[in-house]
This record gives sequence, C-alpha cells and structure tokens, in this order.
Amino acid sequence: MSTTDFIPGADAQFNTFQSVVVNAVEENAELWVIPADVVAEIAALRAKWEAAYSVVENPATKTSVAVQAKKSARKAYEKQLRLLLKSYITYNPKVSDEDKAAMGLPLHKSTRTPVPVPDTVPDVTGIDRNTVRCISVSFRDSGSDHRAKPAGVQGAVVKWIVSDTPPTSIKVFTNSLLDTKSPITLDFEEEQRGKVVYFALAWQNTKGEREP
Repeated sequence: MSTTDFIPGADAQFNTFQSVVVNAVEENAELWVIPADVVAEIAALRAKWEAAYSVVENPATKTSVAVQAKKSARKAYEKQLRLLLKSYITYNPKVSDEDKAAMGLPLHKSTRTPVPVPDTVPDVTGIDRNTVRCISVSFRDSGSDHRAKPAGVQGAVVKWIVSDTPPTSIKVFTNSLLDTKSPITLDFEEEQRGKVVYFALAWQNTKGEREP
C-alpha cells in the first residue's frame, strides 16, 4: 500500500477501521441511500474476515492454513470495502464531513462533474469453468470490439442465483458482486457443484447508478 492509503495495512488497525466504517454504514444505510444488497454483501464479507482474523489471533488455532484463509478473507473484503467507499461514501452529499472524519476517512470536495447513468449493457464474451467451484465471466461493452468500459462506468455488477428452474424475475437473484475489470469471478460452495447458475450483468457508474 502507498503511504497515502487511508486503509491501514496492519491487520489489527484494519480490523478496527473496518468495524467503525461498516457499523456506520449499517446504521445510516437508509439516510445515505445505500442499497440493501450492498449492505448485506459487505456485512457477509465482514463476518468472514472477522471469523478468519479471530482464528489467527488465537495462538492455539493459528496455523499456516488459518493465516492463508485470513489473507484471502481480507483481500476479498478490502476490495469490496474500497468499492463501497468510492461508490457510496466519498462523494455522497448525504455523508457529512463529520461522518467521514468519525470513520477515519479523508475529506474531498463534494462537487464532481456529472456522471451519466449507463445506457449500454455488458456483453458476456466468455465463461471459464476450469477451476473447481469457480466460474470466471469475461465481459465488455455491448457492440464494442475492445475491453474498455464506457465513460463514467466504475464496473460491472453481476447478479446470480443457483436454481433448478430458470428465474422469472431479477428480484429472485440473491447474490450480487461488483468488479471493475473483466473477468469477474464467482465462487461457489462444494454442495453447489454440478448445479446450474443463472446470472445477469449491468454497468454501474461511479455514483452507484445502473440501468435495470
């Protein structure tokens, strides 16, 4: 990490930082207009991180496997935490400077050049199933012959569901993930091997807006 990175590098300090930030997000999600699925996703990643961290903090349970699990949990959690802050906190006029200071975040100007709501969709260009319990989905902008994202777009949101029958509405898709670069990787549980997964993608801009 660079010396200007506001997210602490040491695990102990990171654990304190993330707790303060996510507690504030959960308490103020409605006021700050943060979607429920975004809050649920970050809460799930937080739970995985805190569970893995607690294992390595106990000398009796700290093993090389536990340390690797902790590193993987932090990597996934920190990635989404950064996206959450960028999309819904940093330039959100509903989040006051006092709120940001209380969370240990840097202050930025609240005005930005208007960003349009995406009017195109990501096309799926490939699906890689070579890794066990994992699917990598490659994507690019509809009608484009290169991998660059449309102007103002932060990344692609993928929603997915493992189901025995084709879903009839996007509302039933229970999982969601935002990735800023193709491909996007979906991980599954052992008991889901051999089952069918349905997914749908949409572009999301830097303000957290997307088309259905």
